[in-house]
Amino acid sequence: MRVAIFNGAGKPVTIEDRPEEEMGPGDVRLSIGRCGICGSDISMTSGSPFDYAAGRAIGHEFAGEAIEVGRDVTDVKVGDRLACIPSGPCGECAMCKAGRALFCMAGNSLFGGFGERKVIPRSAGFLMPGSVSMAEGALAEPMACGKRALRMAGFQKGHNILIVGAGNMALSVIYWGRLMGAGRIAVLSRSGKRDEIVRAFGADATIRLDEEDPGAVEAALGGAPDIVAECVGKTGMLQLAIDKAPIGGSVVSLGMCTAPDPIVPALNCFKEVSLHFPIGYSADDFTDTLRAFDAGSLRPEEMVSTTIALGSLPSMIEEMRGPNPYMKVMVDPHMECSHG
Repeated sequence: MRVAIFNGAGKPVTIEDRPEEEMGPGDVRLSIGRCGICGSDISMTSGSPFDYAAGRAIGHEFAGEAIEVGRDVTDVKVGDRLACIPSGPCGECAMCKAGRALFCMAGNSLFGGFGERKVIPRSAGFLMPGSVSMAEGALAEPMACGKRALRMAGFQKGHNILIVGAGNMALSVIYWGRLMGAGRIAVLSRSGKRDEIVRAFGADATIRLDEEDPGAVEAALGGAPDIVAECVGKTGMLQLAIDKAPIGGSVVSLGMCTAPDPIVPALNCFKEVSLHFPIGYSADDFTDTLRAFDAGSLRPEEMVSTTIALGSLPSMIEEMRGPNPYMKVMVDPHMECSHG
């Protein structure tokens, strides 16, 4: 089967023929339908200290159709569609019981979504409602992150939210903020090119990052933000988010900056800001995301800018290292045409 392999920083990702993965009795073999390109697929193949190991299969935002089911799997049949998390939680260890399935002490990494097929343990696959498209199944992974982030930040119904950035993580916070009953939501970004989609997802206002009016945020929200979500991942953005938070406010970092990002602790102490660094989601967050997709009128698939063939992935990753027009790019490993 064909799968994308990271070969080390400065070397192109390659699409290679690899042997089919072996099946265990509790496993499901999927034909991958869609896999999204995550910001980490760009940042963690760029020469940072957080890069993936060379030789590793990549792709972790994926969904697919069951084409083979292990003998011990009784609640999935061939033809069922599953959205996946990139690890196989045991459900019994301390991390699983604490709602941190991605940190499962017994789990294995399940990267390899940029491929034609993937074997997963049953615990890593979530049955998709009939109304949820394959692309939306792959979007459940990034979109579930917003729910966990708001929970960690102490979100309460009626809270105002300020979001720094207008990318995929920003959309996940907007989406869940609106579903969970946020008061007003404002997005602070350098460009207006994504204003339309952030408003479609539920933002009440957009503000330019270079806005000269110091009262712009309060005017947009009708008061100070209760929660500030940093969703850029560039140096300086974390302190900017803290600066925008009020005394006693919460800041949640979703940008995952991979470079040192200095903040001034003394200044921040005088605000008593609480700072949170979530990663991922619980199994319940993931399930809730699929249910929300099924029940909602907003189709998250609207955030997909383009869908490309697996063979076009290496060039697309390089294109996305610089300024680009894309929101979410999906890979369809069974598509024959190539990205231009």
